[in-house]
Amino acid sequence: MKYWEERGKIKIAAPAKINLFLEILGKRPDGYHEIETVMQGISLYDYIYLENHEKDVEFTCSNPKLTVGEDNLVLRAVRLFQKETNIFRGVKIHLDKRIPIGAGLGGGSSDAAATLSGLNTLWKVGYGEEKLMSLAEKLGSDTPFFVLGNTAICKGRGEVVTPYTLPVKYNYIIVYPRFEVSTATVYKNFEIVLTKDLKDVSFFLQSLSSGSPERLGSCLYNRLEEVVFRLYPDIERIKKTLAKFNFCGILISGSGSALYGLCKEEGDSKEIERQIEALNIGNVFVVTNDFNGNAR
Repeated sequence: MKYWEERGKIKIAAPAKINLFLEILGKRPDGYHEIETVMQGISLYDYIYLENHEKDVEFTCSNPKLTVGEDNLVLRAVRLFQKETNIFRGVKIHLDKRIPIGAGLGGGSSDAAATLSGLNTLWKVGYGEEKLMSLAEKLGSDTPFFVLGNTAICKGRGEVVTPYTLPVKYNYIIVYPRFEVSTATVYKNFEIVLTKDLKDVSFFLQSLSSGSPERLGSCLYNRLEEVVFRLYPDIERIKKTLAKFNFCGILISGSGSALYGLCKEEGDSKEIERQIEALNIGNVFVVTNDFNGNAR
């Protein structure tokens, strides 16, 4: 996350994420799935604007498809923070929504984490990362990751976050096929086959740290891809189309619907972007993992 603060107003760049590796380890007693995933923050952002307000909470959003009612994760984050701190000041919030919805890119979770962090700054509460992460966990499995951002290994439901230092820059192209995927539906239709060999995240991390897009591309992995393709065959067709381009690897992020391709070199991305846009198979975004340096 990146902050700008001026005259009592705060602007936050809330980054999207992609899953570079996602394995399902089993079913938990609470009904959720036990996962092991490597999440990567990327240079695609929602922007959240906060300022103190005389009345209660005024929340607006640039995307009319998103509800601005109490079920929105931004408002849920506000209510949680108010209850935790016993501070019930008014706040004016505007969400400039740029991360596609229902794409597996974590936009809602990132917005919630940014709201918690923003209120912590705006109201000068002084919570540290550990406290913010404990609050974020109450809002969603992916939300604690966004408190830290960058690169991390996430376990449990996704809420157990271990930061991973990655000094290497990689370049990706995201393709959002302009429809949403239900995460709950994907997991409901996922069948755990205990005889399947589980992928080793430590082997994957060696490839991630290598600095070689070719080596990393050969190890990109998402156990959910098979069920997503079965439920949403159009996504599989898009992946086959993307395979015609000079990517080192192609994968869905999370439970979809977005896919991403790993570029060999930064110079490749603009030309590939142009060619994919000409196909009109979805919205196209050129991103890197160097997201803090790209926020505006």
